[in-house]
Amino acid sequence: MLQTARLVKDPYSFHRACRARYGDPYTVPSLNGKVVCTGDPEGIREIFSADPETFAPWAADTLRPMLGDGSILVLGGERHKRERKLLMPPFHGERMRAYGTLMVDVARRHLARRNAGEMFRFLDTAQAISLEIIVRAVFGVEDDAAVEHMASAVTRYASAAGPLLMFTKLLQHQFGGFGPWARLTRLKADYDQLLLAQIRARRAGAPGDDILSTLLAARYEDGQQPSDERPCDDDVRAELVTLLFAGHETTALALSWAVYWLLRDTVRLARLRAELDAAGSDPDAIARSPYLEAVCLESLRIHPILPDPLREVIKPFRLRGFDVPIGCGVAAVSGLAHEDPAVFSEPATFRPERFLERTFKPYEYFPFGGGSRRCIGSAFAVHEMKLVLAALFTEHELELCEPREVRPARRNVTMGPKSGVHVRRLGARRVTSLA
Repeated sequence: MLQTARLVKDPYSFHRACRARYGDPYTVPSLNGKVVCTGDPEGIREIFSADPETFAPWAADTLRPMLGDGSILVLGGERHKRERKLLMPPFHGERMRAYGTLMVDVARRHLARRNAGEMFRFLDTAQAISLEIIVRAVFGVEDDAAVEHMASAVTRYASAAGPLLMFTKLLQHQFGGFGPWARLTRLKADYDQLLLAQIRARRAGAPGDDILSTLLAARYEDGQQPSDERPCDDDVRAELVTLLFAGHETTALALSWAVYWLLRDTVRLARLRAELDAAGSDPDAIARSPYLEAVCLESLRIHPILPDPLREVIKPFRLRGFDVPIGCGVAAVSGLAHEDPAVFSEPATFRPERFLERTFKPYEYFPFGGGSRRCIGSAFAVHEMKLVLAALFTEHELELCEPREVRPARRNVTMGPKSGVHVRRLGARRVTSLA
């Protein structure tokens, strides 16, 4: 139990200690069973390149009550493949880039609310930005009051889903209508009703440019269509809830780390600003800025938001010469792989230039997981990071207000900066228009 608590609280140092003591791969206990872990590039390659039918989602039973039976995170086999094909298009290419102006506008409005001289937790602002982008771009909510109402419901729901509830099936009971699970269940019901109303509004009206409209218009290969006539855990609502959990906090955490590292390094911040100034005001041109992308990728490397993505072994599988028992989990530990000095020189140093010097293999660097279960929203998340950072650092002067090094801490399934990254807005840098 002590080992499990350490794994939940601080997976980075836990995995380092395990590999130092036992070698690689190694087996650890978790709240949902034993997990065989590797941070070795070859072991990670074996996991990511294996037949997808070898694995099932890890701890799906603990996630299903919160996300729904149709969530891509709890599906396996052919149904998982089908849902991925349905969800992928709006998160890539022209469809994704169409949200650039919206992302910039939302970021600028939230950042402008901070007064000169005001100190604030950047994570709070980043979460508000990311959440509004999801509500508008993904859910298709347009009216300002409705956006605020939806965002408030989402925040209450997400905040109630603490790490123990996310990881522990035994705690997912209402105990006579009291306790954290009962509260989460009530908040989920409220949130589901809002989503159902938005789905019905989109079906009844003209389709919009949002991702929900794209999902409602999409067809599976067999000609079937997602429906809102099933219970609250139907496919459409399940995927919207999944996009919320997978998207809003993870992007905000990555943005907060990027701001933290850039404000600690005036030379690299100056290089980024010079590139952004030269890029001009077009969101597409900004998003193509190579050093800006390198900053985002390095922020995701040095503190992986998901340090040990898991999957369950359901067919015979060998990892680094060892047979992994069916029913065990396997984890490709990004928290170890991303600090491998044989791959990343000076791994503890924030050095975006490394991503301009070479391209890393998908089993060396994988902030969004890998193989058949790689996050479908990875390109969308990095695109959002780029445009929010551009709006921030071209228009505002900030200073870091952290008296000591910021450490990572567990949030739910994610890891993020423990303090939330306190900054002070000193004032406007210059007047510009990014949209």
